[in-house]
Amino acid sequence: MTTDPLIPAVPENAPDLAALKAWLGLDAADTVDDVVLQESLDSALQAQALSVGYPIDEEAGPVMTTDLREAIFLRAQRLAARRNSPEAVVGLTGSSGDFIGARLPSGDPDVMRLEGPWLRIAIA
Repeated sequence: MTTDPLIPAVPENAPDLAALKAWLGLDAADTVDDVVLQESLDSALQAQALSVGYPIDEEAGPVMTTDLREAIFLRAQRLAARRNSPEAVVGLTGSSGDFIGARLPSGDPDVMRLEGPWLRIAIA
């Protein structure tokens, strides 16, 4: 993670690579995609830290709730899967066998719902 003072701190109890792999149902010993998964997890954590206000525990500092943790897994999974669709377009087969291109939505409604209660509202 970064120590940039402009990026808020990620809670100490944030998920790590092992937790992401367990959530994805991947074998912990399988390291083939570890670099991609770690980069996706790091990016997901930074993106979330920039958009939510983590609840504060007086002794432990910022903490990650269950809903924020689930949103991290969804964010990281989405980012890792994007390597197969760098232009945000996926190919589908139509009912007649024709190839159909479909754009991926820019946001995930489940992530928005999970992070919604914790979003920071920017005031200009």
